[in-house]
Amino acid sequence: MKKLFAIAALGLFSFSAAHAQQNDKMLFNHLAVGITTGTPGLIGFDVATTCTPYLQIRAGLAIMPKFKYSTSIKLNATNVNKFNNDINNVNTALAAASLAPITERVANEYDIQGKLGFTNGKILIDFFPFKSTGFPFFITVGAYFGGTQIISVYNKVDGALQVVNQANAAIIATKPYAATYGIDPSLKPIFAEVGEYKLGPNAQGNATFDIKVNGFKPYLGIGFGRPFPKKHRIGFSAEIGCIFWSKPTVTYSGYDDMGNTNITIDKDKAGDKDVGKAIDVISKFSVWPCINFRLTGKIF
Repeated sequence: MKKLFAIAALGLFSFSAAHAQQNDKMLFNHLAVGITTGTPGLIGFDVATTCTPYLQIRAGLAIMPKFKYSTSIKLNATNVNKFNNDINNVNTALAAASLAPITERVANEYDIQGKLGFTNGKILIDFFPFKSTGFPFFITVGAYFGGTQIISVYNKVDGALQVVNQANAAIIATKPYAATYGIDPSLKPIFAEVGEYKLGPNAQGNATFDIKVNGFKPYLGIGFGRPFPKKHRIGFSAEIGCIFWSKPTVTYSGYDDMGNTNITIDKDKAGDKDVGKAIDVISKFSVWPCINFRLTGKIF
């Protein structure tokens, strides 16, 4: 993909340079600022200048503000209920082992929050193949670059899942005393089940899913509009295109039933409910579709 963009950019420069020899006085003799909005970033700005009579270079920033949504994560109800029913026996066994008692019961589900948002810098080259005729069609190649995280899902209250860590530690510690103190012998550590994964919180009592893409994101698009208005200082342009940011990866910050930490989630193992279904959908978006609008103010 990077080779394709390099070849396209080289071709645009070569074509434009051939025409620039006939009109050198147009090189870098215009400057404009633009305010943008669209799917690359709800809020954005850039600065543009002429490179040759047929090329314009833009550099700027595109910001997608953080949008939040709330839902919940459910724990294994069977294990939670068994633990809560046996909490007195567990505490008796803990006292016999000179360990601190459990003071809080485990809930069946906990509130979690998702956050979508990203910020990218951009360098774009606009090629106007019909400039001599005045028809304001352009082809754009370039790249967006910046943060890799696009979505994060985490428990709403910091440390809310610490009680799960305490419960699991107590279950393991009292296993040898189950028969002596009447603890249900089938009691198992408590996990959230996401398809084939059994996931627990990290040491701080938090659970976080992060969805990430490449930091360098090639862009290809087409648009319509004058780069620098002829009769007025204000102009407008619109473009459509695609940001190629690679196949998203999903990582979980916590541990699983095998003791692994910082786990990469495989969409084929994540199941077809709630989180698993969302991961499956998101993993298909290796290309981010773009619609962008730009209001231009010519400085000179």
